[in-house]
Amino acid sequence: MAASLNRAAFYAAVRASLFGGRLTASQVAGMDAILDAAPSLLGTTSLGYSLATTFHETARTMQPIEEYGRGKGRAYGPTGFWGRGFVQLTWETNYAKATARLRQLGYLRADEDLVKTPKLAMRLDVAAAILFYGMVEGWFTGKKLSDYFGGGRYEPVGARRIINGTDKDDLIAGQCGLFVDALRAAGHSVIPGTPQVSSSGSAASSPPLSPKGEELSALALTKADPLNTKPAPTGGLLRSGVQATGGAVRSGLTGLYDLIHTSFRKA
Repeated sequence: MAASLNRAAFYAAVRASLFGGRLTASQVAGMDAILDAAPSLLGTTSLGYSLATTFHETARTMQPIEEYGRGKGRAYGPTGFWGRGFVQLTWETNYAKATARLRQLGYLRADEDLVKTPKLAMRLDVAAAILFYGMVEGWFTGKKLSDYFGGGRYEPVGARRIINGTDKDDLIAGQCGLFVDALRAAGHSVIPGTPQVSSSGSAASSPPLSPKGEELSALALTKADPLNTKPAPTGGLLRSGVQATGGAVRSGLTGLYDLIHTSFRKA
């Protein structure tokens, strides 16, 4: 686990493009938690969209938050299972489903229960796990990152359907592009290695988008055997709320990973 990139270069890029020239320690801590939890073989555009979703759903705090109003006016409000996390987990049944899946994955101990202790969804590692596995496995609406990214696809507008229909889809797509640019400038790679840095010590400039061979998704993301792991049940868990090409070797290896992944899916 953990994304492979030059974090200093990444933060320098997003500080300028998305955070108005200033990052707080809390924002950096939140993004560190997300990058630490990111599956190492998750493609750049999928990671960028995950970061953009967090940016939007947390009102740019990059910290797990509780739903504004705590579900006031909504059926789940009085139950205490209002939205929490990087993406807003709601309804008791969905807290129960998330508990079972995160125990299976090792993020929750047997004595930790999101139903008994809903605030666990605010813990950084738990919130990050819900973000990634929810978007990879289609917990929220049945739509997955692999439906919109990878295999030559780059559909950040449509990808909003993973979370919340079409709400703010164009806005989040634009933010995704800026996060992707920052990841690529920081040398993010699905091939672990030394991130690219210019001779001056700053991040190398972001190359043009590579049309294919840059994304890997669900098979590489589970801690358990991916071929024997069933995705969590789908259901509406939410309230409203491109890979550095590097060089010929990295590009070729990335394409090989994509080919292997596609072969597994066809098998």
